[in-house]
Amino acid sequence: MRSALVCGVAAFVLLAAGFATTAQAQQTGSGTATYVPAKIKKMELPDGTMLERSHLRTVVVADDPAVPFHMSTQDCLGTNILDAEGNLLTGRGYCDGVDGDGDVWWIWWNNGPTGGDWGFMGGTGKYEGITGGGTTTFEGATPDSRLVITWEGSWEMM
Repeated sequence: MRSALVCGVAAFVLLAAGFATTAQAQQTGSGTATYVPAKIKKMELPDGTMLERSHLRTVVVADDPAVPFHMSTQDCLGTNILDAEGNLLTGRGYCDGVDGDGDVWWIWWNNGPTGGDWGFMGGTGKYEGITGGGTTTFEGATPDSRLVITWEGSWEMM
């Protein structure tokens, strides 16, 4: 379950990378996300590894509460490959985020055992035309499969 959480966390990190209202100005940000699994399904693969599909939910928290997506909700879908002991080998997926104004943004994510990278795929409203991305770091998991990540990144709003 840790791997599903890592995937979700990476996805959150991408969404959590604060947004600024200044047109075409590069911005940077950081924060945390705690992912709660909505659904996780595992399947053994012929080589002994496990495929894990997950749907994770979180609220993106930015270190700077002035960023527009601070406290946005996020849903992430992804697939992880785990070794025979259940350790994450690799994972990929995407997330959508919805801020308090109802504007939506999308990110992709790639994860490994300790973290990963992410990038914006687009958005609506203030996020239309957004570009950029960043990295995530796996901070830990709880016994009930919640996952905590930290994220950082940079982006440009069009």
